[in-house]
Amino acid sequence: MVENRNYISQLFASATTRRHRFGVVLKGDGKWQQSWIQQAAEQIAPQHVFQLGGQAPDYVSKSVGFAKGHQLLGQECRLLVCDFDNGFDANSFSAAIGCVVGGGLVLILPKKSQPTSLGDCWLQRALEQLLIIEQDKPLPVLSDSQASLAEPFVQQQQAVELVRKVVEGHRKRPLVITADRGRGKSSALGIAAAELINRRKIHIVLTAPSMATVQPVFEHALRLLDDAKQTQGRIVCGDSVLEFVSPDEVLRRRPQCDCLFVDEASAIPIPMLKRMVEHYHRTVFSTTVHGYEGCGRGFTLKFQTWLSANRPGYHHYHLDQPIRWNNQDPLEEWHFSTFLLDAELNELASAAVGGELKLLDKQRLFEQPDLLRSCFALLVNAHYQTSPNDLMLLLNDDAIHVYARFENQVCLGCMLAVEEGGLSDELIADIQHGKRRPKGHLVATTLANQLGLADAAKMRSLRIMRIAVHPQHQRSGVGQTMLEQLIEKGQYDFYSTSFGATSDLVSFWQRCGFQSVRLGSSREQASGTHSLIMVHGASALVQQTRDYFRQYIQFSLPSLFQDIEIDLVRKLVAQDDAFVELPDVPALIRHYCHGGASYDSIAPVLDSLWKRAPELVSLFSDLVLRKVVQGYTWQQCVDEFALTGKKQAEQQFRHDLNTKLLASQPLVD
Repeated sequence: MVENRNYISQLFASATTRRHRFGVVLKGDGKWQQSWIQQAAEQIAPQHVFQLGGQAPDYVSKSVGFAKGHQLLGQECRLLVCDFDNGFDANSFSAAIGCVVGGGLVLILPKKSQPTSLGDCWLQRALEQLLIIEQDKPLPVLSDSQASLAEPFVQQQQAVELVRKVVEGHRKRPLVITADRGRGKSSALGIAAAELINRRKIHIVLTAPSMATVQPVFEHALRLLDDAKQTQGRIVCGDSVLEFVSPDEVLRRRPQCDCLFVDEASAIPIPMLKRMVEHYHRTVFSTTVHGYEGCGRGFTLKFQTWLSANRPGYHHYHLDQPIRWNNQDPLEEWHFSTFLLDAELNELASAAVGGELKLLDKQRLFEQPDLLRSCFALLVNAHYQTSPNDLMLLLNDDAIHVYARFENQVCLGCMLAVEEGGLSDELIADIQHGKRRPKGHLVATTLANQLGLADAAKMRSLRIMRIAVHPQHQRSGVGQTMLEQLIEKGQYDFYSTSFGATSDLVSFWQRCGFQSVRLGSSREQASGTHSLIMVHGASALVQQTRDYFRQYIQFSLPSLFQDIEIDLVRKLVAQDDAFVELPDVPALIRHYCHGGASYDSIAPVLDSLWKRAPELVSLFSDLVLRKVVQGYTWQQCVDEFALTGKKQAEQQFRHDLNTKLLASQPLVD
């Protein structure tokens, strides 16, 4: 007992001296584990003991279920107990350990049962890399290595100063702040906002994928503001305001402000970010480039390349100094290695592109972690949403397959795909009556439930969940070739995909022969985009979905989708089988263009015309598209295109029709 207590004291002392965090695995029976945990808890203040999963004893100040670790975000502790016996959620665990400060311990109670899946085996192997303490066995020797202590707030203070310069310096010089989790990125935004508010009258708009994302920004701002009043998503201090506005609202309403802060920018589609830069001349973007939130490295490559060309005065600042713990933290290094969040892209030796698409065996991936790391590096680089749970799901779910192409042992391209369909008549009936929604069959259930296509749910299909190509070969046809090779194998009745719709992504999948099926009616919170399902394969199915989608999108654009981006509208209404020869334009529209008739008279004619021949939309100006296709009011047109009023808006509308549509079309009486 005394030996344990002394050992725990040494553990805390070593962690505190280095300002590091240690992971400790306790292997033994429940009574022994609880005794060990209690002795550790007795050595620190009670409010600093948290627990994730399991039944928490009275001395634990905060306890959440094994999948609820995100509820601990923004809080701090010195001792975190993680009980894996009733379940393990990698994202939840990743969030929870971020609460542990330097000088703290994470005590892990592993599953008592033997591993039953590759994911369990992967985790068990990783836990062996931590400090293992076993019941009735000698205590392991502690390392006496030292670590130089870094000043945690130097980089954060520099970031605050750079944010202030965006507001007080020259216009059109955006700032991009990138940081790993725990580097004080969000708090830097809050501190900078408070300093600006204390210095001057200012209105700052803060946007992010969700209000919960930016709660730390508000908390740090409030801490430094006297007499500030806070309401939901808004701080008012004197004549100054810091307020949250969702990304789609920012672009729709374009609220007036002195500066726009965009937090977790990699979770917002790049076309939306570009529009923000074009409209707001003082902008600060911040994003996480590692960690459980996902990775923004693809964002930094693509968005910053665009900024370099369009805002050459922009500045990039990277925070790598942790705030809550010291550099080279052993727990962080173990966490990143275990869940492949530190997977780095390898350089390709040559520009040549070759190799066949291969289905990778899961057991081989487990036995050769470097092979999996090479694939995962591409996924983490390309998709901000790639998370620790994705790794565990890939290892655990037999329905999920990994396909890859290699060039001299370096992963050139990678795909994650999941098998769907093959459902019974009874299950399909329950799906169509809204009684059941089987997990893992996203497209099959949508086609059966929302489109009434029962046969689609009976077919065997493959949904492409993620596709990523090495940055050295992006936009060179590698992704398209991978999909062609996958489909050539002909193992499934049809293929599908679902993603947050942007113009570029829709173009890519259309080039690969995929047809739009269903556009989600609301924007996803994480990406600010509408989810789009597309399919490729069985001709009868594709024809049915094409006919349905044409009706669906044409009917919904003036209502459900009135605010989606113009370039996306053009992609969605385009039809591969549209009229080769576009229909004649009635003379009534020509009369209107020269000042005759009224808009109300020609509106039904224009509406009928573009719906019969969707390719006509390519001849519509942005103003005509918004008015005719998306049903904007004249006032909405005035606001979006910065016109003086309805009269000028209609003049411009007549002019656009005349110069774009009529100039290329024959007229008939």
